[in-house]
Amino acid sequence: MAQYADVIEIITPGQAAPGSRVDITVRVKNTYSNVISIMVGGALEYGVSPWPGIDFAENWANVDSAAVHAFGGSFIMPDRRVTIHAYSYWYGADGYWYYDDELTKSVDITAAPEPSISEFRIADFIKV
Repeated sequence: MAQYADVIEIITPGQAAPGSRVDITVRVKNTYSNVISIMVGGALEYGVSPWPGIDFAENWANVDSAAVHAFGGSFIMPDRRVTIHAYSYWYGADGYWYYDDELTKSVDITAAPEPSISEFRIADFIKV
């Protein structure tokens, strides 16, 4: 259980096509009695080492007591199922970030849709 920065949810699709951009939102709740700085991080586990990171546009914020902050990010879907690891940290009065909580969620792979070719007639393109 988190001490101050509780990772409460990872929002992402349940499946994605290889090579596609996958958007992710990590929601973190401040459980402290005052405003604190919260940082988020993330990595993808799918059989490669080191685990690739998740790009977050904003990776830290000052969060009011009992408030939830949503951190948005993205990653490129690999060619296999991936487990997302989202981490939270809180900033101490001593100037250090402290690891606090983690949550995981899996994204399955889906086949990319086949491109479709529409049937057309030459007569549709010739003006008479």
